[in-house]
Amino acid sequence: MTPSDPRPRVLVAGGGVAALEVVLALHERTAGTLRTTLLSSADRFRHRPISSYAGLAGDDGRTVDLARFVAEQGAGLVCDRLTAVDAAESAVLTEHGGRIPYDALVLATGASPREGLPGAITLGAPHDEAALAALTARVRAGTVGRLAVVVPAGVAWSLPAYELALLMRHAAPAGATAVEVVTAEVRPMAVAGDEFSDAVSALLARRGVRVTTSTWPDAVDEGRLWLPLQGAVEVDAVVALARSVGPSLPGLPCDAHGFVLVDARGLVRGERRVWAAGDVASHVVKQGGFAVQQADAVAEDVARHLGLEHLSAVAPHPPVLRAALLDGEDTLYLRAEHVDGTIRTAVSGTPLWWPPTKIAGGRLSAWLAAFQARDGGAAAGSELLGAGGA
Repeated sequence: MTPSDPRPRVLVAGGGVAALEVVLALHERTAGTLRTTLLSSADRFRHRPISSYAGLAGDDGRTVDLARFVAEQGAGLVCDRLTAVDAAESAVLTEHGGRIPYDALVLATGASPREGLPGAITLGAPHDEAALAALTARVRAGTVGRLAVVVPAGVAWSLPAYELALLMRHAAPAGATAVEVVTAEVRPMAVAGDEFSDAVSALLARRGVRVTTSTWPDAVDEGRLWLPLQGAVEVDAVVALARSVGPSLPGLPCDAHGFVLVDARGLVRGERRVWAAGDVASHVVKQGGFAVQQADAVAEDVARHLGLEHLSAVAPHPPVLRAALLDGEDTLYLRAEHVDGTIRTAVSGTPLWWPPTKIAGGRLSAWLAAFQARDGGAAAGSELLGAGGA
């Protein structure tokens, strides 16, 4: 705080879904009582929940000018990259030599994709987008006989692998392409519970997608997928999910993969003024719907610690898992939450939340819809997923 402006300084680092959710949640909870600044390496935000599928599913790739976004929230914008945190002095260091002080810091810088399997196309990696687009064109032309989609060991949120397999199967001419998912999981989507897994497995079976579990290939080489027990399996193409790594930020406690260690409320371990939300935090599941819930919990905790909401021992809100699985024909909606020590799951072909966006919950989806409506965009609401929405 400064004598000229006594409002607490909140710095939100990041330019993705979690960062924007934090800014929106802070504004809603404490409008006018904070000096919020967004620190982002980019000056624009591209909302792209399904654009990594190379045109297999509709995606308008809507883009938002961050200066306009923060202005509407009464916040400021600094375009630079965070490189280190000096928690003892309550300041961050940036790539261009800046030093920004804070009274509260929220890290929402995300994770970086790394190669999931040597020799495979990596889903979600920018450098492999052209290769995935070329593969999609070959699948549609019927020239790919066998396609494998791989979930490497250590990847907890595997839904994109099953979604890609279903979309590729739908895109291929009838009988042209055999699609198989090879996963290190004991069963598809095991992290979400048995009922969730059963629903995904049943859909895969109906669409003719084969699944091999408890297997993690070694590499792809010259049209062969090398499996530890089966040996070489002939394939025409292989796509693997990326392995996520964190930024290993100097000055903060991080796990072996570079993710910032946090408690259930998102407060960084051993710190009193630093929080983390989204993929940068050491949560096992990296998923957009979880990220927006984490952002809201962090904003609530920041407000309490700054004395703007009642500071009490409020129990963390149990996360609710919401996932929309596209298969090229329809959308399968799945919802799972812990209730009385068990996982309660709902599965439906009709929306289980509203609006039925790919990244469910939070404030950003509503803000984006209003943003496009104000701009007269014909694509307003085009992220909504309904029957045949893929």
